[in-house]
Amino acid sequence: MEAFGGCAFFAIGAVVIAVIIAAAIHAARVERERTEALSAIAARLGLSFTREDASLDDRMSRFPMFTLGHSRRGLNLMEGAAVVGGLRVRLLMGDYRYRITRSDGKRTRTTVYNLSFAAVSPSLSVPEDLTVRAEGFLDKLGAMIGFDDIDFESSEFSKRFHVKCSDRRFAFDLFEPRMMEYFLASTPPTIHARGGTLLFDRGVRRWEPGDFDANLAWIDGFLSRVPRHVRDARLPDHEREFDPVLNPGRTLAGGGSDAAAPPPPPLHSPGEQP
Repeated sequence: MEAFGGCAFFAIGAVVIAVIIAAAIHAARVERERTEALSAIAARLGLSFTREDASLDDRMSRFPMFTLGHSRRGLNLMEGAAVVGGLRVRLLMGDYRYRITRSDGKRTRTTVYNLSFAAVSPSLSVPEDLTVRAEGFLDKLGAMIGFDDIDFESSEFSKRFHVKCSDRRFAFDLFEPRMMEYFLASTPPTIHARGGTLLFDRGVRRWEPGDFDANLAWIDGFLSRVPRHVRDARLPDHEREFDPVLNPGRTLAGGGSDAAAPPPPPLHSPGEQP
């Protein structure tokens, strides 16, 4: 009986080890396929691709989520110049991973968090501090005790979205009826603005490779709907002439002093709706 029990123990142990090895092989294959898919997206968009970057948290430290936890890493990063919504931008998108270790004095546990994001630094100047997100329970609770956000003419928009901005005038100019309709008709990512960069994310979750295209299309539509008077007031002089929103029929690649060095192609063909 003892010999039988020993054989059974080793058999079960071997099965457990085999399952762990199989799971590790599967996880590695999934990650490899993800990296290949995102590398292909970067190549299609003319962006550089970096498999891993331990300095991403320093580069993006102005945003609170890049300061959480430890062992922070940027993964599958796509970066470069692009034209989004008719604006020249520096585009950075990819995955981000961090760990948080908690201890109750007896037991220590580390949780790994993975998410995806897109960030654009447009020629258009933006307020130092802007947050736009879906209204949540804590936001409603905060409003009850006086920590209110900005309310707009559309009660439906104000009910669904929480908007904070250091420049209230900019917020009212940005969210004109056309922009509010765009938000209400879609499922927008959360938007943060810090130091001239706009960050877009959908909470602590990774996007599928195809989601990067979908989110870029949404961002393209968002920037293209920035009202004309806001673009005109905030675009540098050397950009204003070639902005197709301010000057229909003109493209960033056409004419003027930039003719010898056209920028990267837009994410959508002229006239195409995201």
